[in-house]
Amino acid sequence: MHKVWLLLLPGFLLLDVIRMLAVFKAANASLRRTRNKFAGYDVRLVSAAGGQTLSSSGVALSTSALPHRLVGRASTLFISGEPDPGAAGAAGVQRLREWLSGNRRRLSRCTVLGAKTLLQLAPDARVVQQQGRAAPPALRRRRPGPDPTACTKTRGWRVIDPSQGADLVLSWIEEDWGAAFVETLASRMPGPRGRRYGIPRRCRRPVEPDARISALHRWIATHLQEKLSVARLAQEVHMSTRSFARFYERATGLSPGRGVQQIRLDTARRLLETSTRPLKAIAAQCGYGSQEVMRRAFVRDLQMTPREYRRRHAAMKAAGAA
Repeated sequence: MHKVWLLLLPGFLLLDVIRMLAVFKAANASLRRTRNKFAGYDVRLVSAAGGQTLSSSGVALSTSALPHRLVGRASTLFISGEPDPGAAGAAGVQRLREWLSGNRRRLSRCTVLGAKTLLQLAPDARVVQQQGRAAPPALRRRRPGPDPTACTKTRGWRVIDPSQGADLVLSWIEEDWGAAFVETLASRMPGPRGRRYGIPRRCRRPVEPDARISALHRWIATHLQEKLSVARLAQEVHMSTRSFARFYERATGLSPGRGVQQIRLDTARRLLETSTRPLKAIAAQCGYGSQEVMRRAFVRDLQMTPREYRRRHAAMKAAGAA
């Protein structure tokens, strides 16, 4: 059985950890039905010293202490949170550095949520951007996104951005059990899955094999403040409403309404990344009825608020420049 160590540091992302646990639980249930009772993942929540670890949302989870020495080579490590900046935290960082140094060769996969945390635990690491592999086919069909995928990797570590944990777990499971297994598993899980893991920049618009779709998407991006009904979009490409809806879905794999939502979200994310404009102004520019409507869209699609997205993107950018 493959051991998975979820190392929680203060301020870890509770929602991301919960989603990862849910994916592992679903995988274990399926594996034990179709393979044998010893197949699957032994997932453990751990911290440097054990005990209660406080998440960024103020909820604490109970953890066990990291074992002094790992046994075997089939182990995965995922780190979420940041070391305590205080004096006690400095001692904890040193203990974690020593533990990682002594056990690194026993770990087949290592992932950390945020480059800043990696650089604190491994100060000699040099973080570089490179192309990651594409997510499983099941993820590619469920939700559009950039391809090829971008991730940050250094010396055997993979650095991912918030909200990517569940997608990363599915990619691990694909490595272990194949694309067919993870495709079935992903199809049974509630909610949309992302296409990738790594540092999210912007949602890519749907594949545009037709010049009319490309032109329409450019037009939509400059008219987001208008009422963009299916009839209005059909008029722009000189088609009947029914013919346009069929044409658009065949060309992009999305309904026209969903396509507009993707472009709206794409534009909002770009403005959050590149400007300091107030959230209310961004919501208005992107055609959201209010700041609250934009907040709900971000929570639904990205599992974080616009304010959180801006803060985390800024933190990742600063860590990458450090």
